[in-house]
Amino acid sequence: MQKIALILRSLATLTVFGVFSLGAVLLGVPVFFLLSLVIRNGRKRCLVLRGLVKSSFRFIVFLSGIMFVFRVHFRDVEDENDSAASSDRSLSSSSGRGRIYISNHPTLVDYVILLTHTEVTVNTMVKHSLTVGFMRHIINHLGYVNNLSSLDEVSSSLENGDSLLIFPEGSRTHGDICFKRGAANLASRLDMDIVPIFIYCSEPEYLSRGFLNIMAPKHVPHFYIERHRPIKVSDMVPEDNLPPAIRARHLNRYLEKMYREKIPELKSASDEGLAGF
Repeated sequence: MQKIALILRSLATLTVFGVFSLGAVLLGVPVFFLLSLVIRNGRKRCLVLRGLVKSSFRFIVFLSGIMFVFRVHFRDVEDENDSAASSDRSLSSSSGRGRIYISNHPTLVDYVILLTHTEVTVNTMVKHSLTVGFMRHIINHLGYVNNLSSLDEVSSSLENGDSLLIFPEGSRTHGDICFKRGAANLASRLDMDIVPIFIYCSEPEYLSRGFLNIMAPKHVPHFYIERHRPIKVSDMVPEDNLPPAIRARHLNRYLEKMYREKIPELKSASDEGLAGF
């Protein structure tokens, strides 16, 4: 019986991946082309397209839940004294002031899941390699920046009212948390608050190696996601007189330490049945 259930969930995984791929093709060609004809304003068209992507991802996460492919549990840990946080449970600021959202990256679907909890004003930093293939059309229309974008390009995006979502590891999590300094550099140089997002998957090897690995694990994977309140750079690195490069290095170490401590806590709490999710 268990083997049959495993086969059925693997077929369900294949179905969800098929829907995802078909949606990417439809959004990447005819839908984007039609919207380019109907909406002439570039910024407005960009936000509409981001809204379509968000709705599509919500459907994928919903479909994955009802088909037992994976389940998502999201919690917003707010500071009771932070009125901005208590008035907005999404992953973006309604104040117009951009923030940098960072997250660890254990699986291939982290981006899909996180975007279901964002506002359309949240930009995403993607790998430069994605900007030279078929995906470049989607990425360009969405106005996303990449890891080789200049500081001026990123700053220009933020001046339009965007926040920025970054996976500081640069790739999926393998073993110990190890961040590249891109997010820390941006936060330090542009004086932007950082919002940490912690992800723990109950099946550590799930979708960690290849998108086409459709074999379902023995148990339904559960994603536990916590979003914490914004943290000011000055709270993490009090020394204002440090050179930007040194300041970013200290900030990066602070963030790595935070994630190395929090992820095991989240794992332990989820194993015990975490209250509040």
